[in-house]
Amino acid sequence: MPWAGIGGVEIATLRLVDATRHQIDHVAFCMQDANVAPAFAERGIETVLYQQPVPSLRHFGRFYQQSKLVASKLRDAGADIVHFAEINGAITCGFAAMLAGAKRVSHVRNVYPTRPLWKDWLILRTVQAFIFVSKQARDFSPIPGGKRKARVIYDAVTVPAPNADQQTSAQLRSDLGIPEGAPVVGMVARVNPQKDYPTLAHAAALVLQQRPDTRFLIVGDKSMVDVNRAHYEEVSALLHKLGIASSFVFAGHREDVKPLIGIMDFCVLSTHREGFPLSILETMAQRKPVIATEVGGIPEIIRPGENGYLVPHGDAQALADRILSLINEPALAQRMGQQAAALVQRDYSPEHFAEEIIAVYRSLVPRGVQTAS
Repeated sequence: MPWAGIGGVEIATLRLVDATRHQIDHVAFCMQDANVAPAFAERGIETVLYQQPVPSLRHFGRFYQQSKLVASKLRDAGADIVHFAEINGAITCGFAAMLAGAKRVSHVRNVYPTRPLWKDWLILRTVQAFIFVSKQARDFSPIPGGKRKARVIYDAVTVPAPNADQQTSAQLRSDLGIPEGAPVVGMVARVNPQKDYPTLAHAAALVLQQRPDTRFLIVGDKSMVDVNRAHYEEVSALLHKLGIASSFVFAGHREDVKPLIGIMDFCVLSTHREGFPLSILETMAQRKPVIATEVGGIPEIIRPGENGYLVPHGDAQALADRILSLINEPALAQRMGQQAAALVQRDYSPEHFAEEIIAVYRSLVPRGVQTAS
């Protein structure tokens, strides 16, 4: 786990463990002070805290010593395979995994448009398998040997039974200060520069001119790591400048995401770049349509007019128009939400996901695997 915060990468990795834990022995390597570490521990997964090595050729001696410490912990864990949650983990700890004698597989969850630095390139060349979360991420990857070693494995979620708990929904609305009957537009994403909250803010200003009763519910970390905390302050300042701050509700990082999605009429995802956002699958599984930026792997799941809409990158007017169309046609939003859930249930099941992940592991260690994540 190469980062300290909790976002899509961390949540997706927790779900990977949940899907495969009956066949694989997992050990979670989390950075010192990582917010995600307790989530592994709560699942009964052995958790090891580590100090992330800093790759450097100029200071190779220091990097080597740092890597030796991680390698020692990997050997103690009995790791046959080290699965890096993102390529940053492969870059920083790939050498340590080599020293430990473990096989190496890396997820690639975002699209990286530029070729890695040559020192990182040297380490990434040693990764034996890459798991891309979308075809777009694979096709546009500059990772050395990435396409030759590539598997595209879509993330997965479970479609829950319809939730008709009106009392819980009413209580959540009350707790969040959302008036009864107000349209709720949701966005499930950490408050981070990648997610392009300024475009959402400008779109919201246009929506509120016609539907001033609308509320925008944001579910995602806004304070646990420095970059998110700083961006939240910037977004808050913009909302106040636009005069719409009172129409936004920032719930922060929450464990009860599903009930929160339940009170949304539909969701948006204004974002600069994505591999294959898990939040879209979660939202669609909850029978909600999604309006999202046409970037990365998003067009691989959203079928415009059927289960949501795609809008051009950074286009606040287009985003506002689509938001208003679903607010003004609730029956259409409901119908698209049902189609969204049907698609998730058919094509993105946890069982199929687990089979594909295990197949990658077995291709590296045919005799059986005892895996450290």
